[in-house]
Amino acid sequence: MNSLTADDRTQVTREATAEYWKHIIPIVQIAFAIHVLLLGLFLIVGLRVMWITNAVSVLAYIACLLAIKHRLYRCAGMLISIEIIAHAAIATWRLGWDSNFHLYVFCIVPIIAFGFHSSPVRRGCLSAAVLLVTVGGYLMRNKVPVTSISEDAQDLFGAINALTATALLLHATALSVRFNLSMHMNLYHSAHRDSLTNLYTRRRVLQRFRQLGASRREVPTALVLIDIDHFKQINDHHGHDLGDVVLQQVADIIASCVRATDIAARWGGEEFLVLMPDTPLEDARLIAERILTQLREQGGAIRQVSLTLTATLAVATVEEGEAFRDALNRADQRLYEGKQEGRNRVMLAQ
Repeated sequence: MNSLTADDRTQVTREATAEYWKHIIPIVQIAFAIHVLLLGLFLIVGLRVMWITNAVSVLAYIACLLAIKHRLYRCAGMLISIEIIAHAAIATWRLGWDSNFHLYVFCIVPIIAFGFHSSPVRRGCLSAAVLLVTVGGYLMRNKVPVTSISEDAQDLFGAINALTATALLLHATALSVRFNLSMHMNLYHSAHRDSLTNLYTRRRVLQRFRQLGASRREVPTALVLIDIDHFKQINDHHGHDLGDVVLQQVADIIASCVRATDIAARWGGEEFLVLMPDTPLEDARLIAERILTQLREQGGAIRQVSLTLTATLAVATVEEGEAFRDALNRADQRLYEGKQEGRNRVMLAQ
């Protein structure tokens, strides 16, 4: 079932929000630095309303960074959104539309969309405020008296704000893309990697085999089925914690023996599988022998417990027109026969 419970959704939202704000922190820090510079500039110029506004903005960004530190993300989103919207409105009113302070409101659109996705009323109010500043400021550009600053100064403000706001928007977009990629990478890892051994899961093996089957290949695909010998006795005599460590060590040995093009997976319990594209039976057998040798040599002592660690392996190739399941069944049958013959060996499933 793919549906998530309410608790699952809450957990996913909490983790995604924390990851998102981790990527947004640099934007908040840059905005803080910009407002400190503007505060000094307006103090020098003597624009009372503007330096007071920037002083309040500096305090707002300090509060925002503290809110992020304490994981109060919705509070941080509201602080930064209100600050930028209010600052843009006041600056446009006092310095004119051509000062381009209104451009900064576009930088918070991703924050409004993500930070308030579960609060449609707040998202709607903030979105309406963005529209009011941009559309209303444009319509009122020639109807509101502007603070007496020279035309050159207004052009300078306009150029600097256009450059800074656009650069911030580009940077924020890049960070949002990085966040999305990071989330997709994490989801892919969770879906295709076993949490204990970090090897691939069945899903990834079957997915890779379907990809291989989409194109004709002259060299067959091989598979190696690996089963740890007497693993139940290890769990019964030494406990499941040591059994987990054994599984992790076996996984590390398998991963070190296979090639970069191979897919090593935990198939279930103490059973592992390696999918080998473009690999003849004999080449796959050699890799299987290498895995078995490394298991014998490296599996002697784990956590000061002396163990005799061996495995039974079966090697098969998926013949042309053969289903993966059929080749796997042949390998599984040979694996069973290897167990009956005394274990600790490599069997070939011709």
